[in-house]
This record gives sequence, C-alpha cells and structure tokens, in this order.
Amino acid sequence: MRGTAPPTVPGVVALIAAGQAELLDGRGLNTSYRVPWGGRSLSVKVHCAERSSAAEFRRIGSVDSALRGTAWYPPVLGQGFHGAERPRLVVVRPYAPGTPSDDARRHIGGVVDVLADLAARAQGVRAEEALVADYASPWLEGAPSERSLVDPLLTGEWRGLGRAMDTHLGELRRGARRLTSADGLRVHHGDLHGRNLISDGPGRLTVIDWDEAGFSRRPADAGKALWLSCRLGRGDFALDPRATGLFLGRLRTRLGIPYSGARDLARLGALWFLPRHDHVTLLGRRDTSLGTWYLGWVLRFWTRFRANLDLVARTAAALEAGAP
Repeated sequence: MRGTAPPTVPGVVALIAAGQAELLDGRGLNTSYRVPWGGRSLSVKVHCAERSSAAEFRRIGSVDSALRGTAWYPPVLGQGFHGAERPRLVVVRPYAPGTPSDDARRHIGGVVDVLADLAARAQGVRAEEALVADYASPWLEGAPSERSLVDPLLTGEWRGLGRAMDTHLGELRRGARRLTSADGLRVHHGDLHGRNLISDGPGRLTVIDWDEAGFSRRPADAGKALWLSCRLGRGDFALDPRATGLFLGRLRTRLGIPYSGARDLARLGALWFLPRHDHVTLLGRRDTSLGTWYLGWVLRFWTRFRANLDLVARTAAALEAGAP
C-alpha cells in the first residue's frame, strides 16, 4: 500500500501524470511539484532532459551522502530516470513546510551557518573530478568559447550585457582564481539565498532547491549569496551596506574568510550573473518569456556592479580597521 511503501520514481510520476500533484512556481530549467504520498507531502523535482545525465545522478547522490543527518537538509528519498526517448532525472525529497522570505537579509545568519556546515561536511569527502564544478567553472576553463557562443543573443537592448562582459570578465576570472584552492573542497549548493531557506517556526530551517548541488574548490556559494542575501530587495541589486557588513563579518567568524578577500568574493559571485548561451536558450524553450526576463534581470545587475563592488570594498576596509 502507498501509505506504508517508500516513494518511488514511477509512483510519483504516475501521480503527476494523473493530475494529482501541485505544480510549484519557479523560473528555472527544472520543474517542481508537491506530491501527496501516504498522508505526507513530497517535493519532486523533474530535471529538464538537457540537464539529465548520469553525472547529475551521481552528483546528487554524492552530495546526499555527505549531508545526510544535517538538520536543515531534506534527504533524497528516491531518484531515477523517467521516459524512454528523452529520459529526465527525477529526484524525490520530503516537502518542506513553511515560508520563504522575500527579504533575504533576514536570513543572513542562517545562510552563513549553512555555508559553514557545507564546508565542514566536505571534510574527508573524496569526489570524482566530474562532480567538482560550479557556476565559475565554464568561465575559468573556456571563457573565449562561452563569450563567443552568447554573443548572437546580445543584440539590440541587450548590447549593454556584451559590453559589461568585455569590461569585467578579466577581473572576475582573476578574482575567482585567487579564491580557488586545490585542497579546499566544499559541498556546493549552487543557489543559496533567502528564498531557498524555508522557515517553519523559530530555529527550524530547511534548505531547498538542490538542483545545482555538487562540489567546489572555491567559496562559490558564499560569493553568490553575498549578492543575493545583501540586496535591498528582490528584482534589484542595490546592496544594503548594513547587511553587507553583517554578511562579511559572519563569514570571517564562521568560515575564516578575511576581509581582504571580500572584493574577490564579490567578483567570484558576479560570474554567476554572466549570461550563458545554453542557459538562455533552454529558458526560452521552456517559456518564450523567460529568456528575455532573465536577460533583463542580469542587465540590471551589471548596471549597478561597479558601485556595489566599491561598497563591498569600503565595507570590508571599515570592518578590517575595526577588527580586534
């Protein structure tokens, strides 16, 4: 009986196909559902066909092994491939009840605590090279190719994105390289910010959306979280000086990231906001409006980048001057 049996990929897919699942909002490449199973709710992520691979299967499984037992982590209950012609990876986890926050600044303490746990959980983990990558990897390993591929998409109103890439790419790559350590393996969530921290009462927190999970040799989660956790509001990228100071201070205390590295941390995180051809085109295939929405979103990031980078540098310098 379904009430006592553990969830299976064929079982949850059948419920989705029968219209017995709730489609959850999202603008990513993958599709999320809330599925009833034996009196409880499951979170089911159906990955797009282009991102469904044996390596993704192993990546999610390896991260799951490293993080099982962590209070804020929803473990994998089942995963497998569905479909014959274009198999899609399906991942089943417990559904996290609670509320995400529209103001990620409220979760800075929780975000940094999770970052510290991710670094600690990687101690002693041995990950195959195919599972070690993050959003910076394509730009460090093949920037000319990535830039050339996306260029045909950056016409008309998006020409400013091309100019931003040409202006900043070199310094972003140099900053990311300075933060890369051959021995510094850490578990990588890939999209750690307030909306992915679900609160269900005081002290109860669940981290969701493990689509991009893997391993990294850079503080890539911290770099991206700096931009997504310290901005004044969603949809814009003006950093809040107070939140930025709180974030950098907690990073220094919990992870030992020095204030002198704050500017490079911001450069590393900024690589995530560079448009990539495959990402933009896959978004457009899912919904024609998503590709243009995404380009406009990242363009707003780059219009404020230099002023925000200077704010990070000033904040870090002030913190360092007052540090004990």
